[in-house]
Amino acid sequence: MSALTKYKNIIATVLSLLLISGCEELEPIPGQPWRVSVVMPSFYPIKITQAYGVNEEQDWTMPLHGLSLSMSKSELANVRTVFPDYDGFGLPVSLLTSVRGRQLGSANKHLPDSIYIYWTSLINIRFFVTKYDLPQKVKEIMSKGVTFERYDGSLGSCFRTEFFFGMLPNGKAKVWLMGCDQLIYLAELDPAREKDRDQNGVTAERYRESPYYFDTINQRAKDEGVAIDPIPWEKVGKVYSQDPVELLSEQ
Repeated sequence: MSALTKYKNIIATVLSLLLISGCEELEPIPGQPWRVSVVMPSFYPIKITQAYGVNEEQDWTMPLHGLSLSMSKSELANVRTVFPDYDGFGLPVSLLTSVRGRQLGSANKHLPDSIYIYWTSLINIRFFVTKYDLPQKVKEIMSKGVTFERYDGSLGSCFRTEFFFGMLPNGKAKVWLMGCDQLIYLAELDPAREKDRDQNGVTAERYRESPYYFDTINQRAKDEGVAIDPIPWEKVGKVYSQDPVELLSEQ
């Protein structure tokens, strides 16, 4: 075989591998479509005004809806049905204590490259944008099934497809991946941006003109007999979970 022929074969092999790799990245994840859930401390609730996922290569943006019930979901009585010892300050990570974002239209199983959440911290009326860029390792974990034994003894697979964001009143956010009785801690994020109004154009002055949020938050603290200002950061950073928290580096 001539050197030229060998060279052509090598080039052909490399191009084939690149093509296969590209096709694999475009494959949808198995199981249920990816979702986004958000939790917050009961004493420091938030309001979400927009959320969506973006895939740059496939050129799509997927809006998420269903993230508007943060005040009711963050009520102490609701959280304590899952975590009876919850103190109101920490992040209660559970499907029953979170607001859950569902994709609009047909359920998209292709993973986004980034997730954006626009939200208002109601205790201090600050407007934040959280952005999470999915590492390749996270995409691989989501596409890999975890084997379990069904009641009839047969084997099945489940997939980790739920992103959990825990929002803090200084704009920081913690991110986990949930599924298959696992909670994997992914990152702590600084706000990607702080704005002067929410995504609906509502300013801090407009929020302050309506006392609903302040009255509700202060009543929660009064009922518990606690002070919420200044913010006790050592308590706010605590995570409540029914599953042990694992690290991404351990996967």
